[in-house]
Amino acid sequence: MERFWDARAREDALWYVDSRLEFGDGDEEAFWGGGEEALDRLFEVLGARPDPGAVIVDIGCGVGRLTRPLARDAQRVIGIDVSSEMLDRARELNAQLDNVEWLHGDGESLRPIEDASADVCVSHVVFRHIPDPAITLGYVREIGRVLGLGGFAAIEFSNDPEPHKRRAVRDAKTKLAAAVGRKPRGIADAEWLGSYIDLADLRRAAAGAGMEVERVVGEGTEYCAALLRKGAPA
Repeated sequence: MERFWDARAREDALWYVDSRLEFGDGDEEAFWGGGEEALDRLFEVLGARPDPGAVIVDIGCGVGRLTRPLARDAQRVIGIDVSSEMLDRARELNAQLDNVEWLHGDGESLRPIEDASADVCVSHVVFRHIPDPAITLGYVREIGRVLGLGGFAAIEFSNDPEPHKRRAVRDAKTKLAAAVGRKPRGIADAEWLGSYIDLADLRRAAAGAGMEVERVVGEGTEYCAALLRKGAPA
């Protein structure tokens, strides 16, 4: 996955984080504003928000679209991503943030983040692009490892198999435009098409990591979100 996302970061990092933008346009104002809105909407629909001074893990942070607003009230934010190219851009674009640590992840776990060291974990528009659901469920178990008691995770993922089916690109003009950089090149690849998560599997993975799935919103859709909580406050 690292090779794929490094190439996408070089191609158009902002678009591959938020594909609602116009490819190649680089509208940073819309990009950062969209991150604020997406984060607020995720917390709103799940009914949970980080307390001021929380330690937060941003899983699949990319160039820091959610990391930036998360850092506003947090004690510390750990942004972790499999792509070193995305992380390089994140450091450049968010040089003003002094309470963020950018970590290069292995694409399968949250190492080297320590056990029970976080209050909140967040992941948005990340898990739906992971091609193997077993990897996503592994991340769920890792969330349970890094959360302290009473901590919660707000995660977004796909619960619909249809959008992840491979489709051939037959339009010669589209292929040519992608080849010369006028259209995105990676959208037919497995790392972009991703996979969906069965809710029963999610609940089993969460329970095995000491968490409960408290709320699910958007069941049966590509834009499903869940609130997971680790145990109960001591």
